[in-house]
Amino acid sequence: MEKANKKSIGEILVDLSLPILLVALVIFFSIMTDKFFTPLNLTNILVQNVHVAVCSCAVMIIMISGGCDLSIGYQMSVAAVLVCKMMTVYGVPVPVALLCAVVLCSLLGTFNGFMAQKLKSNTMIVTLGTMAIFQGISYLISESKTYHNLPKSYMFLGQSKVFGVIPVNVIIMIVIVVIVGFVMGKTAIGRKVYAAGDNPEAGRLAGLNVAKIKVLSFTVAGVLVGISAILLSARSGSADSSTGVGIEFTGITACVLSGVALKGGEGTLWKVIVAVFVLGILANGMQLINLGTYPQYIAKGVIMLVSLYMTNKNSKAM
Repeated sequence: MEKANKKSIGEILVDLSLPILLVALVIFFSIMTDKFFTPLNLTNILVQNVHVAVCSCAVMIIMISGGCDLSIGYQMSVAAVLVCKMMTVYGVPVPVALLCAVVLCSLLGTFNGFMAQKLKSNTMIVTLGTMAIFQGISYLISESKTYHNLPKSYMFLGQSKVFGVIPVNVIIMIVIVVIVGFVMGKTAIGRKVYAAGDNPEAGRLAGLNVAKIKVLSFTVAGVLVGISAILLSARSGSADSSTGVGIEFTGITACVLSGVALKGGEGTLWKVIVAVFVLGILANGMQLINLGTYPQYIAKGVIMLVSLYMTNKNSKAM
């Protein structure tokens, strides 16, 4: 028993690889440019990745349940243009508009989960189809316009600071991460999601309604996507049909980098959040040392492949 409880050096390195990488990137970019390690830049990195962290929580829940959602970017797009159009064109009160955006995204998520179960098809293929549907809905709502002049009470969520120091959106992100972490790690609901993703057949034999759990995972993820859309549009002060598009790939990258299993049933939230900021620091630092977008793609791809190699190597060793 004592030997079974001991972790090998390889396992320990895999567990700590992301924090080590995070620290290494901070040190590297701090040496490369004096513009990196400043209070202003570090705050910018934090604020710019708040919506990515919240969205990655949604991606993680879906992946742990055994699914994959490629439509998340356009779910965000639909929510962002809806909430901003309601407030600027129709004068809808901010709380009502916020609620509508979150409810709409939860319905879109539920639709994804329901269709995947109904069609008995891979969720990646199903959400590839719904992505096109949501894209069309977004452009129908926005009429290809960009919505500006948002209410100050709305932009407060993305641009204000508590006591002039702590960004409001960072506080919202922390609250959401704590709630998701608690539910997934400490409650029966979270354990059921892990069980449904790890071995659906065993879950059914144990009395779990696996289909319902998978659909509800998409629903909860939709709520988080709606909140993410609100945080992004409130920070930028505008929204159009390109808002949030492509964020699903960043979320999937962060999840894979953190060790969330593509087959489902495995994943740790704190690692996902660290991975989000590894990607955020990488993008920020490379811009500051005058490396363009394309080298960033290469660097992200290399980091993901190395992470997959280390994870697979450790799994075989076990």
